[in-house]
Amino acid sequence: MIAAAARSYFRLSTIAMILGISLGLGMPASADTEPSRPESESFLLHCSGCHQRDGRGTPGVAPDLRKIGTLLDREGGRSYLGSVPGVAQAPVGDEELARLLTWVLTEIANRAPEPAYTAEEIHRLRAEPLRDPIAARKALFRPNP
Repeated sequence: MIAAAARSYFRLSTIAMILGISLGLGMPASADTEPSRPESESFLLHCSGCHQRDGRGTPGVAPDLRKIGTLLDREGGRSYLGSVPGVAQAPVGDEELARLLTWVLTEIANRAPEPAYTAEEIHRLRAEPLRDPIAARKALFRPNP
């Protein structure tokens, strides 16, 4: 009887966990309330897990941030950088994200965006995250007809 109850509890807790994860994936990330955090610390907390501490990325998971500066030369590249899912859904506020993205481009990609990203711009870009960032990136490099 105890074994049957344990199995039932395990099944119910597994179902609850799966439902919680499934529901959470469709929800926007809640904004971090620490607006004065240094950008280098924000990067370590929110980006380095996938992009590594030096920005080199993880093949098949996250791109090399050292190479993203060239996207600023492409029409639509600036918007692309602000609306890729990992950026648009980062659990930080618009102001911190604007500073963080500008910092990543300046410090890791060695390409400061001109002008720097603003909270208003980030707010607009993250409102509609890209559904297929790989296709969007390929489109940035297609020759114009």
